[in-house]
Amino acid sequence: MWDALLKVVLSAGAVWVIAALSAKLARKSAALEQVKQEELEREKVDKIIRSNSDLGRDECLKRLRDREDI
Repeated sequence: MWDALLKVVLSAGAVWVIAALSAKLARKSAALEQVKQEELEREKVDKIIRSNSDLGRDECLKRLRDREDI
């Protein structure tokens, strides 16, 4: 009887450890995906800033006002 109970406890512990490790891996994967997405967004913003950095104030205002219609 004690052998069966020990096996059940050990099995439950093993399942709990596997579930905990899977959850930890899922959190790390989600965090890594978020970092990648943020890096892509930063690259887009940097590209926009570089492409518009040589514009004058009047041209910037004109472009911003044209975007308000969207």
